[in-house]
Amino acid sequence: MRKQLCTALLLIFSVVLAYPQDQRKKADQYLKDRNEVYFKFNISDRSALADLTRIVSIDDVRGNVVHAYANTKQFDQFLKLGYSYEVLTPPSMAVPKEELMPQKQPKKAAGTLTTWNFYPTYEQYVSYMDSFAILHPDICRLIDIGTTVQGRELLAVEISDSVNIKQGEPEVLLTSSMHGDETTGYILMMHLIDSLLSGYGTSPRITNLVNNYEIYINPLANPDGTYHGGNNTVWAATRENANGVDLNRNYPDPKDGQHPDGNAWQPETVAFMAFADSVHLNMSVNFHGGSEVFNYPWDTWNHIPADDLWWQYVGREWADTCHTYGPPGYFTDENNGVVRGIVWYEISGGRQDYHNYFKNDREVTVELSYIKTMYTSQLINYWDYNFRSFFDYIEEASYGINGQITDSVTGQPLSAKVFISGHDVDNSFEYSKLPSGWYYRYLDAGAWDLSYIATGYHTKVVSGINVAHHQATRQDVQLVPLTFGGVGSRTEVREFQVYPNPASGMIRLVLPDGIHGVYHLVVYDMTGKSCLSSDLDIQPNELPSLNMGSLPAGLYQLNLTSGKELLNARVLVK
Repeated sequence: MRKQLCTALLLIFSVVLAYPQDQRKKADQYLKDRNEVYFKFNISDRSALADLTRIVSIDDVRGNVVHAYANTKQFDQFLKLGYSYEVLTPPSMAVPKEELMPQKQPKKAAGTLTTWNFYPTYEQYVSYMDSFAILHPDICRLIDIGTTVQGRELLAVEISDSVNIKQGEPEVLLTSSMHGDETTGYILMMHLIDSLLSGYGTSPRITNLVNNYEIYINPLANPDGTYHGGNNTVWAATRENANGVDLNRNYPDPKDGQHPDGNAWQPETVAFMAFADSVHLNMSVNFHGGSEVFNYPWDTWNHIPADDLWWQYVGREWADTCHTYGPPGYFTDENNGVVRGIVWYEISGGRQDYHNYFKNDREVTVELSYIKTMYTSQLINYWDYNFRSFFDYIEEASYGINGQITDSVTGQPLSAKVFISGHDVDNSFEYSKLPSGWYYRYLDAGAWDLSYIATGYHTKVVSGINVAHHQATRQDVQLVPLTFGGVGSRTEVREFQVYPNPASGMIRLVLPDGIHGVYHLVVYDMTGKSCLSSDLDIQPNELPSLNMGSLPAGLYQLNLTSGKELLNARVLVK
């Protein structure tokens, strides 16, 4: 009996020893074949996530179970931490190959190119994107965003009734599959393009969308990852790009700097940042898979966003619509389908935070399905669960407060900052866009005071602007030039700096080279009221001082004038 017990214990011990060796062997094989391993492990405390998210690419956190991806370098770093782990089958290889082909052909909608219950080859994808623009040239334009590491094309279409003319309409971007193995959104975006184009002129709702919005749709943001297994199949797709980099950790981060993942910006990242610079996005949505949730800012820090209540309202509408039209239990992750990113788990270098902080664009991340590389037989179902939410989100871009900002003398459109004192934090303000001068400021229901600020103009404050959900409040604004009505026509308006800024007392004026002589200084509050004025005899290379300590807390504009020259600066008084 004792001998049998010893034999059993020895067998158990040998299995325990063999298990981690077996897992390491599986991990090494995936890393060799794919430069990517998918695995899970347990943590004892969620505080560990702050360090782990900088080592591996966290994919999901449920309780104390973490799912993650890693390339070879990342996995070596992870192993040093001593966690037990289990290597998992990559999501794109967990689905039988035959399930990634069409299962059946439901009746095609009138006017559409195809029934979207299959994954096209890469060449077919490019051909479809070309065909959208060729068949609908009046309302569809193909955009070449750039190319990937392996030379595949990053494509988008713009859909609008004025694709070649900027009319000041809200600009909305829908993009998917920057994680290459998360493919549900890929096909749903192809379906969305097809539906908008085929429904124009027949569906009132779709016609309104095309007529009143500029809609950009990029179905496939990481084609190298999606077609890692070859151009003819999405089976064996990878999360990362061809360099083994998670593209959703590769953007400048408001907390962690320009390269939070330690990698150079990838060609895909550079291309999408350039695209964001070339347009003026008001709202965008980035589609992922592996969960079912509306994830809003911030992911990188535990700051409550300025417009948290508005985000919750928009997210709740998305999730509740999915609950109505989806099966029981669909889209109920985290807080019944809506979560502020870092409450779920922290990431650094995400595109959502980049767009919100650096581009003043309201971007959200939507996880569409637990299954990442979705069965083709289910793609039509997921379209039915979600397409109304797609339409709702686009329509949201015309609500809130919007209008045109112009020069009160010339009537010309202006680029101006739209700012809410005491509310806007973390770059939550907006700008009007040129050449139209239109702005869009999304807000929760209530009464709001907006400041309109432009270099060379008196700031204007409009108080008590009422906002209601699902409505647009039109507020056009004319800004008065600082040169109007007293100083005459000036040839130049320049800016200078002050320090400290914010200030609570004495400040110094840091002026451009060559500024000396007698200048007239006027300090204006945000209503345009003059608060202080003085004549300054500025000596060469002098840093004139000014005491702001007598002024109430707030934002002020400083104007220095001499003859035809005007210089201005802004300072925040604490």
